[in-house]
Amino acid sequence: MRLTIYLFVLLFLNICFSQTNNTVYEANWSSINARPLPGWYDDVKFGIFIHFGVYSVPAFSQPTGYAEWYWYNLMNPSNDGNQTLDYHTKSFGKNFPYQSFAEMLNLRLFDPDEWAQTIYDSGARYVVLTSKHHEGFTLWESEQSWGWNSVNIGPQIDIVGALSKSVKEIPGMHMGVYHSLYEWFNPIYLDDLTKNPPTQVYVNEILQPQLRDVVNSYEPEVIWADGDWEALSSYWESTEFLAWLYTNSTVKDTVVVNDRWGSDCRMKNGGFWTGGDKTNPGYLIPHKWENCNTIGYSYGYNQNEPIYDYQNSTVLIQEMIETVSCGGNYLLDIGPTSEGTIPMVMQERLADIGKWMDINGEAIYSTHPWRVQNDSADHLIWYTTNTNTGAVYAHSFEWPESGKLLLNAPIATSYSSISLLGYKGKLPIKMAPTGGRSGISITLPNASPNDYPPFDIFVFKLLNVL
Repeated sequence: MRLTIYLFVLLFLNICFSQTNNTVYEANWSSINARPLPGWYDDVKFGIFIHFGVYSVPAFSQPTGYAEWYWYNLMNPSNDGNQTLDYHTKSFGKNFPYQSFAEMLNLRLFDPDEWAQTIYDSGARYVVLTSKHHEGFTLWESEQSWGWNSVNIGPQIDIVGALSKSVKEIPGMHMGVYHSLYEWFNPIYLDDLTKNPPTQVYVNEILQPQLRDVVNSYEPEVIWADGDWEALSSYWESTEFLAWLYTNSTVKDTVVVNDRWGSDCRMKNGGFWTGGDKTNPGYLIPHKWENCNTIGYSYGYNQNEPIYDYQNSTVLIQEMIETVSCGGNYLLDIGPTSEGTIPMVMQERLADIGKWMDINGEAIYSTHPWRVQNDSADHLIWYTTNTNTGAVYAHSFEWPESGKLLLNAPIATSYSSISLLGYKGKLPIKMAPTGGRSGISITLPNASPNDYPPFDIFVFKLLNVL
């Protein structure tokens, strides 16, 4: 009898599993949006964006501009007040074509294993590499970008393939790609736009084959589309691609996508929401979202960027905490140099975040938003929770001089306890209710600075609170 029940359970689970993995998604947003988000993405919380391409050679923009838009600004001088054109003329000559920069993308110091390890040590658990930005240059040998890719010209390296291999060799890491839907100066794309209505020669002959090629060749677990504002998703044939991706590709069960699949999509259609760049609403979003941010101002490396544009490590960690507290993932960008190195200031920031995550990672990974996101008027305390353990984490951006930290939201019980992650001292942290129904006053210990966790961000772990 027991054997019969056991076999029946196995058969039932097998049927359920088969149905889940054989779901057929249709090429419409109703079907696409019904697809569940794979759990790994919400668990990891923190990823690294990498903007790298031909623009990494001139590596120039106005201080508060985007270096990856160098070619566009060069051809449209009014976009940045002639600053790129003036720099280009002075440094390379008026008649130096942008395409010649590709030969100067030498990557002589490129080490994909080092990139992957640096990213892993930062605490990030996924990577999103620009397989193609708006300039159209691909970081793999795309047949649709013959002669304008990193294998046929310049370093002669399959950058997507090399980094994918290095990232995937590290347990727990996930590899993804960014891909621009449009190309600024692709003559086929520009010709499409001259027709009324626009034709889709570019989409059918370049965009769609490239998207499928990068998926089939490298099996990325993130597809981060961009350039969506140029046309509706019907022009890009986005639902057709996503239906294939979710139904027939080898990564159909693990891949996640964003919401930039057409001018009709952001914060509405696709996978996780991105909204605008560098945005954190400061309140709970009811749909999984991502905050893509930069260490400096530019996404691509800008050698003209002043030091005051680089956010310090404390601010970056605070932004990550606020993002996670509100239900988002934090995607932090780095812009390598044309030699293939991650700039030192960016390496330092990543190393600092890694030090903090080594101590406080349990308050970030696999957590969820709590019933309250923050409970102080100046937004100095943010909450996360682990629903499996019941732990609530209060992230404090201050250590009050009074020696008492007030948490307004938690409700203490007779079983409540509290600890400070990374605290090296032996003095107990005394917790006392404020006297009301909710709120906890924590008497902080007197200890030397070396006893405290780094970067002035303190995480208190609360157990058995309401």
